[in-house]
Amino acid sequence: MNRRQETMAVKAALLKAGLPVRRVKHGTGTAWGWLDIYFEHQDYDPDTYRVRYRQAVYIAQHVTGRHGEYDGKINVH
Repeated sequence: MNRRQETMAVKAALLKAGLPVRRVKHGTGTAWGWLDIYFEHQDYDPDTYRVRYRQAVYIAQHVTGRHGEYDGKINVH
């Protein structure tokens, strides 16, 4: 799976799960291998954010097969 396919597959899976995803992209430069997931900015408490963070990482890891350090180099913003 190339970077574009990976991005599209992760975004589709996150939207299907009902998460408020605004954008999914790959890093550039020294962060080239990282996958960045951005949520819509909503006013919700930190506990809700933690739950959504873990859901997003789990789904992204399942779709891409990433694992290892730093949740498989997946950032959630």
